[in-house]
Amino acid sequence: MRPIVNDVNKLIYSIYKRQHPILAELIINWGKIVGVKYSTQSNPLKITTIREGGKQINILQVVVDSSSISMEIAYQQELMIERIAIYLGYKGIHKIKLLVRG
Repeated sequence: MRPIVNDVNKLIYSIYKRQHPILAELIINWGKIVGVKYSTQSNPLKITTIREGGKQINILQVVVDSSSISMEIAYQQELMIERIAIYLGYKGIHKIKLLVRG
């Protein structure tokens, strides 16, 4: 018998890869990337792409449970971007925008 998590991950990947290929990877592996403390209180929501100075900038929108966690993540933003880059093997996310659940 196969673990159900494999089927769920395939389903998540097939749904979110249409929106942005990086998003599916981030959703599936969020806990590995940001750690247990932040992964239980936040979730990647979507990636928006803008042009800034002729460069393509990917902004990851992350939903957090509370404003206190939002502040903590805001201070750790550069570290999170670096961890995402290490996980992906390239800098796929340039900024993080935090949204508090309401």
